[in-house]
Amino acid sequence: MRKMLLFLFAALFYLPGLPAQPLMERLQEFADAQRPSAVSIAMIRDGQVTYHHFGQISKADHSAPDEHTLYEIGALSGVFTTTLMLRLSDEGLFNPEREINAYLPDSLSPPRFQPQRCAEVVLPGNPVRRIMSCSNDRSRASVCITGCDLASHVSGLPNSGLGLYDWHPIGKAAFLTGPATGLGNTELLQKLGEAPFKSEPGHSYHFSNAGIALLGMAMESATNQRYEDLLHQHILRPLGLQDTKVAISAEQRTRLAEGHNDRGRRTDNWHFKTLAPAAGLKSTTADLADILNAYLNPEKNWENTILEGQQARADVSFPTLEYSTQAAYGWLVSYLPEPKPRLAVWMNGGTAGYNAFAGFVKDEQIGVVVLTAQAGSEATQLGMDLLKRLN
Repeated sequence: MRKMLLFLFAALFYLPGLPAQPLMERLQEFADAQRPSAVSIAMIRDGQVTYHHFGQISKADHSAPDEHTLYEIGALSGVFTTTLMLRLSDEGLFNPEREINAYLPDSLSPPRFQPQRCAEVVLPGNPVRRIMSCSNDRSRASVCITGCDLASHVSGLPNSGLGLYDWHPIGKAAFLTGPATGLGNTELLQKLGEAPFKSEPGHSYHFSNAGIALLGMAMESATNQRYEDLLHQHILRPLGLQDTKVAISAEQRTRLAEGHNDRGRRTDNWHFKTLAPAAGLKSTTADLADILNAYLNPEKNWENTILEGQQARADVSFPTLEYSTQAAYGWLVSYLPEPKPRLAVWMNGGTAGYNAFAGFVKDEQIGVVVLTAQAGSEATQLGMDLLKRLN
C-alpha cells in the first residue's frame, strides 16, 4: 500500500498546475471512506490522462482496480444515449425535433400532454378557502413529445412512482433490487400513459430516466436496430471505446468491481432491458476518459455533435444543487465561480451498488472521471472539487 501511495504522489507531483499534497490527501480521504470498495479516478489535462485507483475489485479478488475495471454508471448512461441521438441526427437517421410518435409503431403510442384550463374556486367556510380547479382544455390540441424534449429532460414525464423498479421490504423500510422484472416497451408506455405530467412538454426541467428510455425506444424504431447495436456502430467503435456495454462478456465480468450499498454491504448487479438507454451501461475510467477527450477536442466530423450536446437549454433547480446550472442534452452545465469563473459540463449516476461522475471544462482543457463500487459515495462532490483544483 505504501509503495502504491508513493507512486500516486509522484504521478500527481509531475502533473503541471496541481498542488500535489493537498490533492493527494483529498483522494486518499475519499478512498478511505469507501474502503474496501473499488475506486477509480481519471484526471485529464490537455489530452493527457492520469489514473488513480484504490481498494480492491471484490471480496474474492483483492487486487486493485485499474483503468479497465468495470463499474455500473447509472444515469450517466444517458449521456451516451443523447450523444447517439445527435450522431443519428447528423447522419439523417433521426430528427430530434420531430414528435417521437412519428417513429413508434401504432402499437406503441407514446403519452401525449393535454393542455388544461384552470380557474380559482372559492370554498365556503370560516376561513374561506381558495383552490385551483383544473380540467382538460379540449379547445387546444394535445401535445406530443420530441426527441429534444426527452434528451434535455423537459418532456414533463415523471422519473419515479411508476413501478419501474422492484423493491424488497425490510421491516417498515425497503430497498431497490433493480429494474422491474418483465418491464418491456409496452409496459413502460402504459405506465407513462397513466402518470400525470409534471409540466407541459418543452416548458421546464424534470429529470426523467423513463424519458431517456423512451428516447432509446424511438431511435430503435426509427432505425430498426437494437439500442446496443446503434451505440456500438455510431459511438463506441468510432471513438475506440472497448468496455462500455449493457450486457458484458464473461471476460469483462472478471473485471467488474463488486458493488456495495451505502453501508458497505455487497449488492447484486442490476440487469436492464427497456431502461438500458437511461441507466443500464457499465463502463471504465479508460472509456469515460476517452469520451471526455472527444468532447474536449472533437474531430472535424464530430464537431456538430459535440457542440450541440453541451449547449445549455433549460434552467435546472433542485435542493442539493450547489451551483447555478442548466440542462444540455444529457449533460448538466454549471457555473463554477471559484477559483475563477468557468463552465463545467458534467453528469452523474448511480445504482444500488455504484456511484459515478464525469465532467469537463472545455476552456481549461480539463476533465475528471470518478467511479466507485459503493452507492452514495459522493462521487459528484469529489468530481467537482477536482475540476476546481485542476487549473
